[in-house]
Amino acid sequence: MSGEALTKADREIIADIWTSEAAYENLVTLCDDYGSRFGGTPGERLAVEFMANRLREYGVDSVTVEAFPYQGWVRGTARLESVQPTAASFDCIGLPYCGTADIQGDLVFLGHGAPEDYAKKRGQIKGNLVMVSTQSPAQVRRPMHRMEKYGRALEAGAAGFIWMREEPGLLPETGSIRFNAEAEIPGVGVSREVGAALQRLAKKGPVRLRMVTGNVNQPMTSWNVVGEIRGHTYPDRYLVIGAHFDGHDLSQGALDDGAGAVVTMEACRALAKHKDLLPKSIRFILFPVEEIGLIGSHAYVDAHLAEMKNCEFMLNLDGAGRPGDTNLVLQGFGELQDVFESMCREMKHPLTVTNRISTYSDMYPFVLEGVPAATMMSVSGGPRSGRGWGHTAADTLDKVSPRALQMDALTTARMALRLCNLTENWPAPHKSRAQIRELLEAEGLLEVLKFERRYAFEK
Repeated sequence: MSGEALTKADREIIADIWTSEAAYENLVTLCDDYGSRFGGTPGERLAVEFMANRLREYGVDSVTVEAFPYQGWVRGTARLESVQPTAASFDCIGLPYCGTADIQGDLVFLGHGAPEDYAKKRGQIKGNLVMVSTQSPAQVRRPMHRMEKYGRALEAGAAGFIWMREEPGLLPETGSIRFNAEAEIPGVGVSREVGAALQRLAKKGPVRLRMVTGNVNQPMTSWNVVGEIRGHTYPDRYLVIGAHFDGHDLSQGALDDGAGAVVTMEACRALAKHKDLLPKSIRFILFPVEEIGLIGSHAYVDAHLAEMKNCEFMLNLDGAGRPGDTNLVLQGFGELQDVFESMCREMKHPLTVTNRISTYSDMYPFVLEGVPAATMMSVSGGPRSGRGWGHTAADTLDKVSPRALQMDALTTARMALRLCNLTENWPAPHKSRAQIRELLEAEGLLEVLKFERRYAFEK
């Protein structure tokens, strides 16, 4: 593509998205009409139909809705009570994949739950209820996910798990404690304020707690929504641009990740008008049930394994469209850093480009198959600032900035246009499974994957 044609298309894309309300209107529909879109809810299926129809309206070459089975979860009841030193009840919520249980045990608070905290209190943990904060420990150079903390508690012999939100506001924080599988021990979420009350109670002596949960784990079906623009010269070579559309069941999931879903759709809408400038294909994928195990993206990759060798790049938009600065995080493919930094300079739209592999969003199943990938996200606050409104009942539409949706959509479309036109000497070949394992090992994540029961490599 000539420089003149690129400049013309670039300006048309910017003007189109910057003057369109489509992204925000789509998000209003997803949130107000279909609720959380959590796996197994009526709103999930309605959202699938809505998004598929929208992509058809945008003029993509094909739209498919791909069904797959998985282990679903339905929220029931959850109670947390102190038995001693005094009788009291505490507000809590069940965490996804927690089943049915009625247990008692002493409270063992591990603060931020660094690995050494589990080792130091191993004797106290066995048979009791571990409470940890949502914040990652300062002494650990990588983020510590909820599932890792749960897995370490389970390995140490805990009978139950309490996930204490670090940020104030009487908001318990949800999140799955297993991926696509029933949890071995029950887990509940509590607000910062409830966690603080339990800590104060512990100053009077040992705290004996009763945890009662009644949730349902059962087989379900969900659906990936895939819209494809076929490349005019190399149709079998393709990029993937995707985001998950489900939120957690107790909120609208507007920021996490309805925003990312509509940014994906808006980039698709704009690029579909410029098919003649796309030598390679682009698949726009809206993934379900990410929140309980990256299940949609794993299902997609498993169903399309034979085609993965032709997937040149996967851009994950989980976290895009939120207020804050936009960052691009390469997933262990540092050879792409210069490519994206040069691209951003050319677009006169600086992004912070870093390189660090992660396992907690929909790019990971692609990375496992060696596909070069990155996540684009908007962040505010420091690296340990927590989820903000995410995973709480307060993740609602009023927190969304329509301008942030537009900005990240036009950035996505402009980058995709350029990536599609890199037809020779693609700088990032696929990596082998052994090379991906080495990247994960360098980040200290192989041990973590074992605690999370997600280890995908030969023993």
